[in-house]
Amino acid sequence: MKKSNHFANPFSAWSGHRLFHVVAGTLVGVMAVTQASAMLPTPEQALDSSVAMQSNSSQTSRSNAQAVNSKITASLVSVDTNGQEILVPVNANTRLQSGNVLEYQGYFTNTNADRVRKMTVTMSIPEQVELLRAVSPDFPYGSADGNTFARMPLRGKVDNQLQEIPLKFYKAVRWDLEGVGLNDTVAVKYRARVK
Repeated sequence: MKKSNHFANPFSAWSGHRLFHVVAGTLVGVMAVTQASAMLPTPEQALDSSVAMQSNSSQTSRSNAQAVNSKITASLVSVDTNGQEILVPVNANTRLQSGNVLEYQGYFTNTNADRVRKMTVTMSIPEQVELLRAVSPDFPYGSADGNTFARMPLRGKVDNQLQEIPLKFYKAVRWDLEGVGLNDTVAVKYRARVK
């Protein structure tokens, strides 16, 4: 079954959507918190962003503006004629089908004058896809509601028994990244299957 409609031209459906926004940041040193909304497919023109970060230091009462350059990409996972896995960038002309596997990658570059001691990055999962186990770096946090996060795999009670929550119910993935130096770039990624 071919999916087309808004997938054929994602730019019109997401023209007013902001990919990133600042949540908060506090630590004795500097901490950056970034949220990114992955889309299906991710439009090229919205990929590169400069995110203004706010951090509060206990040593100073004024807020320092921090900048983190962000880039989110989406690629279709395919196999070439030799049986090797390849990633094909998704664009406005990409036609996706149910069962296709996508890899979302987020790149976050610290452009501050100082090192960021802890950067928390959250990427949403579009409702047209379901998360697969391929998440990197290891030990992420997951959320079934987009607000409450816990170490993956998530667990919940079903019929009074604690069970693992199926990945199809995940709405977002979060990572805590330590020690991001000046002009250092950190990368996060996850794979998802088109419903």
